[in-house]
Amino acid sequence: MRVALVQQKATKDKSENLSRGIAAIRKAAAQGAQLVCFAELAFEPFYPQRPSDGGHLELAEPVPGPTTDALRTLAQELHIVIIPNLYERDGNAAYDTSPVIDADGRLLGAQRMVHIPDYDGFHEKTYYTPGNLGAPVFSTSAGRIGVAICYDRHYPETMRAFALGGADLVLVPQAGAVGEWPEGLYEAEMRVAAFQNGVFVALCNRVGEENVLQFAGESFICDPRGEVIARAPASEDHLLLCNIDLKETEKSLARTLFFPDRRPGLYAKWLKTKDAPDRLDEPGRDAKVRLREITEDAVHSILGLSLKMMPGQEKMVAPNAVSIAQAHFNEKAWFRGIYADDTPVGFVMLYADDEKSEYLLWRLMISGPHQGKGYGRRAMQDVIEHVRARPDAKELKASYVPIPGGPWPFYRSLGFEPTGEMEGDEVVIRLAL
Repeated sequence: MRVALVQQKATKDKSENLSRGIAAIRKAAAQGAQLVCFAELAFEPFYPQRPSDGGHLELAEPVPGPTTDALRTLAQELHIVIIPNLYERDGNAAYDTSPVIDADGRLLGAQRMVHIPDYDGFHEKTYYTPGNLGAPVFSTSAGRIGVAICYDRHYPETMRAFALGGADLVLVPQAGAVGEWPEGLYEAEMRVAAFQNGVFVALCNRVGEENVLQFAGESFICDPRGEVIARAPASEDHLLLCNIDLKETEKSLARTLFFPDRRPGLYAKWLKTKDAPDRLDEPGRDAKVRLREITEDAVHSILGLSLKMMPGQEKMVAPNAVSIAQAHFNEKAWFRGIYADDTPVGFVMLYADDEKSEYLLWRLMISGPHQGKGYGRRAMQDVIEHVRARPDAKELKASYVPIPGGPWPFYRSLGFEPTGEMEGDEVVIRLAL
């Protein structure tokens, strides 16, 4: 089977991007490709470089929709499997989505990115809803295929699920920036995944300079032995073509040794962890966010939010009961519940010393089911305005634990800057008022 990866830059002109993509498909088909894969958000700007301003849904399109309709017609004409990646809107939710179009033009289904990151340059939690389609393996005319969209490639569970589901090839549409990961890890991660799971892995990366990021290119394909068998250049548009024999998966070490010796009965106990709470449909992103005093009637609902933290969130924020107790016994504490419409979704706590004009963000928490809807940002804007109105207030300080997935990108987007100070293990930051 001949695979083609379309590594191309994207401009703000979506129709022009799509036209270049269609031209690349025709070129690939003319050179014998049976399957064409595109990078993440191949036909549009990479929106998450900056946090959403709330209008992101207007940027997305349905699936099926205009882009998939055009590509389905082309797939049927050229008898070629096409797997693009686009920004999908489904009702009031938006997804990072790879539709799977078979060589007869049928839309077999789609995969949505499951794990959503948020760090500097990749503010994806403000744009994407976590995928809800599982780990499907698509039986196409070119072979059995899984799709691990960008961030999903970091999760061994994703790659193993595709292999156990019968995939011979895993496609990885990606938007990877120059210098984003440690030297050598970019390829090594996928080589190991291919070797451990007995699959071909084809990673198609975005390329070109946009806003705050420069995308690296260097798309590549590795075989079930973990060896790179094709590689595209860095920093330029390129059509990468490679012949692969999917029968190699059957005789891989993973399929002949590793899988038969698996002991899945043990793994459930080993991997038993706290589940992330389900995302709630209500209140929605457009809910009115308000800060309210904690009353006797409301205190129980605020306390209950601590039971709905995301895994690992408890390492970054104290439980509500601790915060309420500290606020109660500290006369300089200013404590409010965060409400979206009439639903409690979190809390915020300040240390406010008007005599010294010292103001510190002591606590901020949005419960797990309500994250990614912009409530924390809107609450912080109200907090900033509250502090700005205090006598002689010149700055608001905060601190955070510098761990992967920590809140620094969030604070930075609000205008906070490093002070160069440490408070224990936390980095101290400031917002000039």
